Amino acid sequence: MFGRARCSTSAPAAGERRALPVDPLSLPRLLVSVATTPGAAAPAVSTLHAAALKLGVLPSSLPASNALVSAYSLSGLLPCALRAFSLIPHPSTGSYTAILSALSRHGRPREALSLFSAAAVARPDAELLSCVVSCCRRASASLPARAAHAYGVKTAPLLAFYASAGPALVALYAMCGRVSAAKRIFDRMDGEDVVSWNAMIGGFAGAGMNGEAWDCFRVMRARGVRGNARTAVAVLGACDLESGRQVHGHMVRNHGDSGSNAILWNALMNMYSRVGCVDNAEHVFFEIERKDVVSWNVMIGAFAKNGHGERALELVDAMLRCGMQPDSVTFTTLLMACCHCGLVDEGLALFERFVENSALIPTMEQCACIVDLLSRAGRFREAAGFIDQMPIRPNAVVWGALLSGSRMHHDVDHAQIAFEKLVQLEPDNPGNFVTMSNIYAKAGMVEDAKRVRMMIDREELVKPSGQSRVQAIVQQHSCIHYQQFIWCLPLDMDKVCSLRGDLRACSAPRVLCQVLSGVHCLVVCLLRRLRGKDDIVNAGIAGCCTGLALSFPGLGFNE
Repeated sequence: MFGRARCSTSAPAAGERRALPVDPLSLPRLLVSVATTPGAAAPAVSTLHAAALKLGVLPSSLPASNALVSAYSLSGLLPCALRAFSLIPHPSTGSYTAILSALSRHGRPREALSLFSAAAVARPDAELLSCVVSCCRRASASLPARAAHAYGVKTAPLLAFYASAGPALVALYAMCGRVSAAKRIFDRMDGEDVVSWNAMIGGFAGAGMNGEAWDCFRVMRARGVRGNARTAVAVLGACDLESGRQVHGHMVRNHGDSGSNAILWNALMNMYSRVGCVDNAEHVFFEIERKDVVSWNVMIGAFAKNGHGERALELVDAMLRCGMQPDSVTFTTLLMACCHCGLVDEGLALFERFVENSALIPTMEQCACIVDLLSRAGRFREAAGFIDQMPIRPNAVVWGALLSGSRMHHDVDHAQIAFEKLVQLEPDNPGNFVTMSNIYAKAGMVEDAKRVRMMIDREELVKPSGQSRVQAIVQQHSCIHYQQFIWCLPLDMDKVCSLRGDLRACSAPRVLCQVLSGVHCLVVCLLRRLRGKDDIVNAGIAGCCTGLALSFPGLGFNE
């Protein structure tokens, strides 16, 4: 068919019009065929369009007109697609589906939604509603998607509607944080579409529900649904080290180990970086055959997040030597690396070089990195002067960085300046009030600390409790309160009792004090619980929750 399409499109130039099968029945299929032909799509579609106009097939044939809109869109000629749509005398639902898909494909989903809203289509079918939902997902517009969802449930056949619009609805609701709504829609689908599974797994992972995402992935495999590269990308966002290694093995078996799919292997690098395995991430990085700028950014970010600032800077030099041009994300990641490693002068030099050599205006995140960098170093006058000279109005992230640095260095004056701005920008964020109260208390300003605490009570602000997540054997446990943490898993009590004696004779380095303190408090609390002395369990154990989370897997579980 591809050969015939090329031959047919050259027919009008040679005058052999009769050899060109441009009739209302064959033209739609021919247009789709030539639109997907590499290298010759645009001129072929234009030639067919001209021939169809001369023969009178267009614009009288509605299916051919709709196919022409889609063909121009697939060929990358959006203006021609818009022109072809405007020439349709009476657009049908298929016509609107074609033009909305074209606008969404070319990164203009909001224009597509505006066009659909102005058209006031009488009875949109399931396919058109699915296209509207897809545009809403690309535009992050939940309200029109909910309206399309409600209309589709009322008017269209449910099976047809969820078969076409279900994956986009699941992805949209999950992206907007409405995971329960996404799960309800997902449960009504047939469960054979890998796109729906990818959307559901990604929705769970994006909402921080890593256990549910991994369970969904296991159910998908148990049902025999074959995943693709997007499945691996979605599930890697929810993996710990052990499950991530399983997905890595799955990727090698199904996608090869050459690293030809950069998006897939970038996600694997990010997973290893997140769990602290920088060497594994670096190994994957060097295995990628065709590295894109995202690959370099992920690896630079891996070094930055794990305290290897110097290696991040060295990797940027290697990136430049390879002819890869850094982008704004690269620059932001480098500034984060300088912040985490205390490389103040290097970070400032990077920022100055970026501003001088780039026509781009620094982003809010980059400016926040500079304020964080200076505040961590105790250079508050420079940080305040930088904020005053920012080309954009500072937001809560910038002032939060100044407040955090002021807490580290007990600088009450700059903390008050940052706190006043944060109260205006984030009046409902209890974390800012708690931080300011702690700064006052640390400085001995008890009355001011009480005043800030009273503001929290007056506004009825509630600070979310921190969580500690621990995995033992095959189960993950998330605990908020220390008592939940103590009883969340069965312990081998003989090992716990012997561990208490070992701790007394242990002279550990200072960096392990928090972990050992958490273990000691856990052991003491357990023994007191076993003796029935709940009333003397010290509530201060709650402060050791982080240490407990770090040390808990090593206490010897019953196997």
